[in-house]
Formats: sequence, structure tokens, C-alpha cells
Amino acid sequence: MIDWYQNSNEADTEWVSENTDEEEQVRIRILMQVHQQTGIPVTGAKTVKRLWYRIAAAASVLLFLGVASYLIYPLIHQSSPQAVTAQLVNDIGPGGNKAILTLDNGKKVVLEDAKNGMISRQGSTLVNKTSSGNLLYNVINNEETAVVYNTVSTPYGGQYQVTLLDGTKVWLNAGASLRFPTSFPGHERNVELNGEAYFEVAKDKTKPFFVTVNTPSGKSMTVQVLGTHFNVNAYPDEQHNITTLLEGSVKVNYEQENVLLIPGKQAVLNKASGKMNIRDADTEEATAWKNGYFLFNNDKVENIMRQISRWYNVEINYQGDVSKKAIGGSVSRFKNVSEVLKMLELTGAVHFKMEGRRITVMP
Repeated sequence: MIDWYQNSNEADTEWVSENTDEEEQVRIRILMQVHQQTGIPVTGAKTVKRLWYRIAAAASVLLFLGVASYLIYPLIHQSSPQAVTAQLVNDIGPGGNKAILTLDNGKKVVLEDAKNGMISRQGSTLVNKTSSGNLLYNVINNEETAVVYNTVSTPYGGQYQVTLLDGTKVWLNAGASLRFPTSFPGHERNVELNGEAYFEVAKDKTKPFFVTVNTPSGKSMTVQVLGTHFNVNAYPDEQHNITTLLEGSVKVNYEQENVLLIPGKQAVLNKASGKMNIRDADTEEATAWKNGYFLFNNDKVENIMRQISRWYNVEINYQGDVSKKAIGGSVSRFKNVSEVLKMLELTGAVHFKMEGRRITVMP
């Protein structure tokens, strides 16, 4: 290794000798790679030291800002384990397709345990579980029948997809529920959401589609569409209800406020003040959960841990103040929780201790 550097550039031989310690050799190898990639000369002791200090300083700044360069989804998860200080007693696997279907008669069906095929017949509507593990509503005939309601609820650690009778597709995130009629005979299509869901609404100009979300004050927020793709995040433990539009247009109504969204925008309802505003949306971040990964864009640690709590069905405790900590990066939702925590620790912003299903967050 020493001879290679000597032969590559005679001007650098003064920095490599048999007396050069191993740490210094590592530094020199890094500097030589910088020289090869950038053409920056490395020819004297002062130059080498200045360049090395700049590299070290830049690395420190990146670490301080919490730029999670190792959180690039999904392949860089084999980072050196000795850099991680998480104290993990055991491990917890990721969530999966889990939900409970509550029929109009009160009967509950655990969907992950149900066999594929028909689950129930309600009037002229058939409820089926597909081979891909989704719920599908089909009509047998066009006979008018009484409107009955079903509810699909996902537990913490679960997610599920439902295709309603009109062809609308709904993806439910962990800890969410959707109440909907088995058919839409009137002039409107109405569903009720608690939690987070992504909608691909089937177009029908004669029947607008409404998503109703209840707030802690008892007042309702509604999202009105004809046919579009959008995400609604309306968990009770979040400070805001956020509607993000990806395609088409929607109108968000709350009390006397009505806002019209165009793609790439989101309506943010502050549940404490009742005020709603429109802002630019990071649509990739809003729908990352549906696409199988966590995406954090300088998010507060508490916000991140609520997502982890829902998906892995774990309890989160705090030891010390992390309220001013923020993290950016992405990681697959299909990793064990220990791997996700290790990735977060690599930012230097937080550390973790896990005992059973309890995760303690520390600065």
C-alpha cells in the first residue's frame, strides 16, 4: 500500500514512510482519493493538514445538521454496527396486511385469518377477499336494496386496501378506520375516516365523493371530490389534519372555510385554532407510507416516533429533551424496528433503548 502511493506521485512520498502510523496512513489514503477525484494537489504538509481539517470540519457539520446520509432507501442498511449505540434486548418485525371488517350486523371478521373468496353477502353486494389479500366489493345485480354500512379498521402494526363498490380504491395506514356504505344508490358517495388513508376515487360526475373526518371539537372536516388521488392524514393524536392532493382537484371544508386544492398542494387544518391554510406539499413524503417506506424531511423526533409507534405497535417513552431534534432521510417500512432505530441513531440526533415493546428515546 505504501509503495503504491509512492509510485503514484513522487511528490507525496514525504507523507508515507515505514514510520507512518496506521491512522495517518488511513488519512493519506483518503486524501489521495480526494486528489484523484478532484485534482486538488496534495503536495506538502501544510496543504495536507489544511485539506484534512476541511474534510473533518465538513463531516462534523453534516453530522451536526442530522443529514442522514445512511438513510437512503433501501440498500444502505449494512452500515457498521459498531457505530450504533442502541441497546436492543429483542427485536420486532414490521407491520403487515392486518385489519378487522365489521359488518352491518355487528359481526367482526379478522381479515388476515379469513380465507380468500366471498366473506359475506349483503343485499345485492358481495364482499370478497382477493388472492392479494385485499377487500373487494362487487354487485350481483342492480336491484335497489337497503343501504348498510361496513367498517374496516387497521390495528397498530397493520395496513389494508379496500376497493369500494364504485371502484374507488382506499389504502388504510396503521391505526385507521373507514366506515362506508356497501352501495351508493343516492346522489352522493359518503365515507367516514379516522386516521390516515390514500384515496383513488373513481370518477362519477353525477355523484361527488365526500370523505368526512371528525375532529376533537366534535366538528367535521370534509373533503369533496369527483375523481382524484389524494391522501388524508387525520390521526387524533396529531396536531393537524393534512389533505395532500396528487391528481385532480378537491375542496376541503371546515366550518365556514372552504379551500380548493390543485395537485402539489395540501390543506393543513390546525385542530387547536380551527384555522386552515394551503401550502406546497411534498407528495412523496405524504404517500411514502403507502409505497413502503418512511420518509422524513427534517421532521421532529416526536413526529417520527409516532409513525414508528403505529407501524410497529410499540410504546414510546422519552428520557431527556429531544423536542429540538430533527431528522431527514428515508428507510424501508419492511425492516425490523431495530434496523430503523439504528439508521436514526447514525444521524447522531437520538439514541434508543428497547425493552419488549417499549422504546425509550434519549438525546
